[in-house]
Order: sequence, then structure tokens, then C-alpha cells
Amino acid sequence: MTAYHHGSLRGALLDEARRVLARDGLDGLTMRGLAKSLGVSHGAPRRHFVDRDALLDALVAAGFAELTAIIERSAVHEDSRARLVAYISGHMEFAKDNAALMPIMFTTEPRDPMSPACQAAGGFFRRGRELLGDNESGPPPALVYLLAATTEGIASLATSGRLPSDRVHDVVDLAVEVLLPVIDG
Repeated sequence: MTAYHHGSLRGALLDEARRVLARDGLDGLTMRGLAKSLGVSHGAPRRHFVDRDALLDALVAAGFAELTAIIERSAVHEDSRARLVAYISGHMEFAKDNAALMPIMFTTEPRDPMSPACQAAGGFFRRGRELLGDNESGPPPALVYLLAATTEGIASLATSGRLPSDRVHDVVDLAVEVLLPVIDG
């Protein structure tokens, strides 16, 4: 049983939900199970999340907020190579630490475009466009999709075990070498 401090049940639920996702996968995540793990009544989580979908929405929003922070940290580099390396490497670290959350973040369609998850995802993708020097509105250029596909693809391969962990650095370096001339182009 995981303890929590009175008044911080929402945060404790989110933390425990990440642990359960990592350990048991999405099918093992239930509101009752979280309540039991935290030693609260089975109805207590509903004070913060109306249902499991609302909990997942909050998890996705938190994940995108973390990825946006990674973009922010990588954006401080003036050199485009250093920015790209920092961004892709940071994304890989996040993916490694949050392997069970990644598919939910990148494959689940939010029901409400005003949901926290949708808003956080939008912020993440807007910031990614800015990282590439695209500050326009409207449909993103193909380069944005190329960076997303490359980064998400490497992350997917790494978290699924199809890309051995000792090769991730080599693949990231190669992705930077391939993408850099296009980005700087």
C-alpha cells in the first residue's frame, strides 16, 4: 500500500497510476485498484477523476507537459545540432522512463478537444514546430511530421525492445546526422 498525505490524493492517484501502468499495463489500471493501493475508499478517486478515462486524460496531459519541458530545455541551445540532440535524447529518456504511457499519449484520441490532454498535446506539438523554426499557423510542414515520426519511431522501437538499449545512442546520432541538413536547409 502506498501512503499519501491528506489533501494530495489527486497527485497520489496519478503517481500510482503510472506505477500500475508500468507494472500491469493499461488493462491492470482500475479506479478501485488505485483506491485500494492508496488505502482510501473506492469512491475517493472519483472526487478527482469522474472515471478512468478522466484519469488517463490527466496522465496524458502530464506526459505532454513533461515532453514540452524537454523541448524547452533543448531550445536553449543556439546550435541546431545541439538542440536536435537534446530534444531527441530527452524524448528517448522520457520514453524509457514512461514506456507504458507512450502508446496512450501517441495513439489515444481524446474525446474532447478542450480536454487537458488535447490542450497539452497541442502545446507540445506547437513547441516542436517552433524548435524547427516554424512559427506559422495552419497545417504543419512535412518536416514537423518527419521529426515526429523519427523521434516517436525510435522511442517505440526502444521501449518495445526491438532496438537494443546499447544501440539507442547510435540511432539517435544517425537520426541527427540525417535530419540536420534538412532542418538547417
